[in-house]
Parts: sequence; C-alpha cells; structure tokens
Amino acid sequence: MEYLHAIGTFAFGILLGYLFQRSRMCFVGGMRDFYLIRDTWLIKGLFGFFGGALLGYIIFSAMGKIPFFPWIAVKGFTPIPGDPLGKAGSLVGHLIVAIIGGFGVGFFSVIQGGCPLRNYVMAAEGNKTAIAYVLGLAVGAVLFHTVVVPIVKAILL
Repeated sequence: MEYLHAIGTFAFGILLGYLFQRSRMCFVGGMRDFYLIRDTWLIKGLFGFFGGALLGYIIFSAMGKIPFFPWIAVKGFTPIPGDPLGKAGSLVGHLIVAIIGGFGVGFFSVIQGGCPLRNYVMAAEGNKTAIAYVLGLAVGAVLFHTVVVPIVKAILL
C-alpha cells in the first residue's frame, strides 16, 4: 500500500502532461499573444492556473495543511525548507533574489519562445532546442544558487 501515492502521482503526471501537450499551454506565449495581437486563447490558461492555485490554497488551508501565509511576513521570520538565503534572509533579500531569478528565467524564455512548462513538453516530444533549454535551465539553477545567492548574501550582510 506504500506505493499508492507513487502510482497516483505518476497517473496525475501523465494526465497533466497529456493536457499540457494537447492544449499547447504556455504562459509566456499567452502574454505575448495577448500583448501583440490581443489573442486570449493561451492567457486563459494562465488565469486557470492562478485560479486553481488559489482554490488549492483555500482547500489545503481549510484542512490545516498550510501553517501560515505569507511565510515571509510572519513575525520571527522562519525560512521555508530549501530557502537559498536561510535565516540570514530578509524581505529585501528575498525580493532581490526573486527579481534577479525571475528576470533571468523570463529573459531566456522569451528568447526561446516559450515558458519552461512549454519547453518541458516540447523536450519530451523530442525538440532539440527545447532539450537544450531544459538542460540550460538546470545549469542556470545551479549557477544561480552557487554564484548569485552568495553575492546577494554578501551585499546584504
């Protein structure tokens, strides 16, 4: 019975992957299409994701599975697990790291022509440039945590 969660997660992943592939879901493409030609087809997915995340937060919060939100505004700040800044982080530090990381991902997503979600789907389909993007995203995440975050920490401390 321990493997039930793994099977459920695998099935849910297959379902989401199928839906993402068939819908051509792309957040960057949705914003691009809306801005350039006022096409709202792809941006509806962005609003759907936001609504789904909000609904999920409400449901899990009502079940008592989410201790507090926003986690950064809690008195006596306790970082979430995996927080790159750790206990040395502050609101300003987290905003700086988020802006730098968001700009980096957004910049390379626009150059590639799609968001990370769309590129993961295209990489699974065998698109070589999308595979390069996904590998670059992984290398960029490692470089971000080993180079950029220590610099931000050094500046803020």
